[in-house]
Amino acid sequence: MKRILQSLMMISIISTSLSSVFACVKKYNFDNSIWVITDGGTVNDLAFNQSAWEGASKYVFAQKNQIVPPQNWKSSNWRASYFESVSQTPGDYKNAYITSSITGTKTLVLPGFNHGNTIGWAASLVDNIIYIDGSSQNIHLNMDQKAPLAKNIIGITYQAEASGFYASLATSIYLNAHKNEYNGQLKVGSYGGMDNPVAVSNYMWGFLVGIDLFNTIINSSVNSKWNNIKHNILNQVQNINPEITTLQSIVKVQNVLKQNESWFSQSFQAGDGKIISDELLARGASIIFPVAGAQVQDTINQIKVNKVNVKIVGVDTEQSKIYGENYVVTSALKQIATSTFDALKNIYSAQCGYDAQNNIWDETKQTSNCWINTSQTSLDHPSWTGIETTKWVKQDLVDFLHNTTDDHSKDTLFDKIVKILQYAYKSGIDNHAPISAQNFINTLQNTYETQTKLKTYLLAAIEKVL
Repeated sequence: MKRILQSLMMISIISTSLSSVFACVKKYNFDNSIWVITDGGTVNDLAFNQSAWEGASKYVFAQKNQIVPPQNWKSSNWRASYFESVSQTPGDYKNAYITSSITGTKTLVLPGFNHGNTIGWAASLVDNIIYIDGSSQNIHLNMDQKAPLAKNIIGITYQAEASGFYASLATSIYLNAHKNEYNGQLKVGSYGGMDNPVAVSNYMWGFLVGIDLFNTIINSSVNSKWNNIKHNILNQVQNINPEITTLQSIVKVQNVLKQNESWFSQSFQAGDGKIISDELLARGASIIFPVAGAQVQDTINQIKVNKVNVKIVGVDTEQSKIYGENYVVTSALKQIATSTFDALKNIYSAQCGYDAQNNIWDETKQTSNCWINTSQTSLDHPSWTGIETTKWVKQDLVDFLHNTTDDHSKDTLFDKIVKILQYAYKSGIDNHAPISAQNFINTLQNTYETQTKLKTYLLAAIEKVL
């Protein structure tokens, strides 16, 4: 009887899944060997899920048509298969994994850290897993601590502090170019949903540090090492507004050393960002960087309610495409589509022992360049981080701040500074402990001498690369 019920359940799951796929048959040809399992959203959410699906679909196209460049994938009918999970419950995720495995999938792409509680089940069902925004380490098959560790996962992680840093520099340049519109009140604020040093507060940390490094640069003396960068920054401002002749410091509306400062809304639920958004607006913020999922909309709503000339910095994806350039200066990015494509390209290569003729993998032929069973980070893949190009932040400014290729010979000075900041944040430099702490307040105390001055050793380390 139990087996009959299980069989009926599988039939129900498959029919439900395939009915949604059949609805799109006339439009797309789906490759059943590569599936994207959403984290409860849709593949049209203009966020994590859509980016992962587009990266996977681009790779499917590249597999099917090796003559046409991959960037032309949207003109093709080929797409990766997908399953839109009904909710974020373990049961729904598990059903999605089972459904895709029955259809013959070889590789699952799992966008979002919510899969972290169920990924071991997926690893026991298919050949390969790409875990977006999570580590591949210490994951047991079937989520059973007594079972062997999974050896078929690539974890993709993003150095969000880098994207936050680039976004803050772009913001500072934007504000200086438009300072007359703001009556010289160039102020910024930031908040997160909940304190998470590897997914939320690191974004905020990079943003705040970037503001104060910008101020250090523009207030430097003529004979200092910073002066050449100061000149180049002024050129960028004048490219936007030729009438600007001097640079102005950016003010943080929050006190980085205040114990009970407001930094988090304490959730990621829509609506819960209203109070902290109002508080930052009341303090005079001209730009707000909300790292709180759906609460970006809360901040924009409060900007509208208060009828103020305030913009935001988006997070994770190109959010000007969601909320419009009237509200979004730029976005601090996790290049999910790019990293998904890169990971699939690695998996389906001889480096990972892939036999294209038989569509199988031979572990004995894997090389050290295979990413399977490793956690790949954007620290090593700079094209996985960056900022969004908008009408306010054009491509030449993006290129000035960040090398968006994996060719390190093209790194900008700010890219070199970012590497120092990342090592200081995660590992510690010059015999100092890592800056990152479980509590954001402690992280800030490890970063700042005063409200406006970074730790002396941190500035000294940065000066060495100038």
